[in-house]
Amino acid sequence: MATPDPAADESSPDLGDAYPERAASSGQSGDLHQTLLREVNERIEQLNRSWKAEGSDGILCECGHPGCIEKIAITPDAYERVRRFPTRFLVKHGHATAGSERIVEQTHDYLVVEKVGQSAETAIQLDPRRAPHTTEEAQR
Repeated sequence: MATPDPAADESSPDLGDAYPERAASSGQSGDLHQTLLREVNERIEQLNRSWKAEGSDGILCECGHPGCIEKIAITPDAYERVRRFPTRFLVKHGHATAGSERIVEQTHDYLVVEKVGQSAETAIQLDPRRAPHTTEEAQR
């Protein structure tokens, strides 16, 4: 079971090594990319539910880095616990964005990060479970 890491309130310390441009830039384009990945994962989960898939599902890392295509294994229940909060995203270790999010949960396989400030507002506005529009419409 995942346990919150109280020492992990800051973004992942090894982020700069893995994705130096994400450490320096957490602008709106990164936020929009993350919300797009969240929408893709929502579709994956819908398909898994319709096929009555059991066990862990494979979703995409929601770090927002354009070159990241890493996968995260997560149970449907754990996925739903994260999705209750529109400001939370699932990312691989080392993929958190300095400055615009904080780590709220840490497991062996992934981190749950929570957006803060303007990034949180964008995440709420574009939450596919609450917003009647898509990321693409928000860019217009």
